[in-house]
Amino acid sequence: MNNLLSLVDACSTAVKEAVKNGASDVEVYGVNNKESEVIIENNDLKQSKLHEISSLGIRVLVGSSQGFSSVNVFKKEQIFRSVITAIKLAKVSPADNSNSISSKARINLLKEIYDKDALDFEPSDNVRMAKDMLSTATSYDNRVIIDSGNFTSALLTHMVLNSCGINVIENISLFSWSLMGMAVTDDQVSNFEVQSGSSHLVKNIDVISTAHEFAEAVINYLGSLNIDSFNGELLLSPSASTELVQDVVGHSINSNNVQKQASKFKDINNPVSTDLLSLEDDATNVGAIGASSFDREGVAHQKNAIIHKGILKGFIYNTYTANKDGIKSTGNAGGSPNYPPSVSTTNMIVSAGNSKLETLISEIRKGIILNRFSGTVNPVDGDFSGVVKGGFYVKNGNILCPIKELMVAGNIFDALKNLTGVSKETKSIADSIMPYIRFNNISFTASKT
Repeated sequence: MNNLLSLVDACSTAVKEAVKNGASDVEVYGVNNKESEVIIENNDLKQSKLHEISSLGIRVLVGSSQGFSSVNVFKKEQIFRSVITAIKLAKVSPADNSNSISSKARINLLKEIYDKDALDFEPSDNVRMAKDMLSTATSYDNRVIIDSGNFTSALLTHMVLNSCGINVIENISLFSWSLMGMAVTDDQVSNFEVQSGSSHLVKNIDVISTAHEFAEAVINYLGSLNIDSFNGELLLSPSASTELVQDVVGHSINSNNVQKQASKFKDINNPVSTDLLSLEDDATNVGAIGASSFDREGVAHQKNAIIHKGILKGFIYNTYTANKDGIKSTGNAGGSPNYPPSVSTTNMIVSAGNSKLETLISEIRKGIILNRFSGTVNPVDGDFSGVVKGGFYVKNGNILCPIKELMVAGNIFDALKNLTGVSKETKSIADSIMPYIRFNNISFTASKT
């Protein structure tokens, strides 16, 4: 007999049980995720898999002491045990006046993050999409080789219910796809390339464009040459911008890191970049897949101005870090139901610039276009070093050749102060929307062969 509770009933059961057993306040965050994925390997479809995951995170306060427990099976007896565990932990935890449960406030549910047509999207549709993506890429040129890839569809429901009046639930549909591989000839192998796409809506699924971009890129990488070391300009593609810039900035605007003095960003209204950079954290922008109406604590998502024309305008907060600074949460409580709420970015969006990509390239005296970075980035101090992947050498505004065996190193915080161009063109990549970004005074080192 199946005695599993629904998500709504599981959340309600946990809240009632916690109050009954002496919790001063309680918050329950529940998620149900149904996901179907087709995996591509070595130019072929390898497997299709379907799974469903449900989780419940139970956070209780006894006075100002906090306890937390989670459960992955929606049965009453498991939920009861998890509630008791959370209360026991709260009773032995230190008091902290910054602990609190969010109060009820108005939340406007976003449109265009849930597509009813997704209910009719079958595993066979996933297979069809994966086949179309694979065949489009490999038929572009017989030198194109797909190492791996996937197409995934998901239906996610998340809910926050607490003892302070919050009761919100939302459905989100998600589609994502990717290809990774190279071009191969008798005497050379191109750099690896990764292309991906995502959408909330069935009508916006576009595996064909992704496959074309991938195939065109790896063919263009053939014929790569070694070049000498130099100091010059670096033009990051939107994908490379997420690899090099997003995590560093995301770490630095996290209020928890700021409060622990583990952030390079210290004071609001100080310059952190040239005036070409404006950046927002915005979960209400449905153009990226980090969109949702409320955060891990049931606080309404909002557009948060982070950097405006190079000036630092704000940090991101959950209720705990906001209480420590005596302000309101910015709606940036994140994390899975298996852990207490953390502070997390949502959609990171860099505003489009005023220059066309072709103009940014034409202005480069000597530099590199970087499409993919392979190396290390320290999110705390901003230092990065690694290998240029999918790179092109530019001299006097002309793209001369793809390059190989070239190292790049520098510091993201220093680079932001040497930011010289932002493109009009932008691209949505998972939970970000990024333009091409150009920096000056970057060090490139040739391989010692």
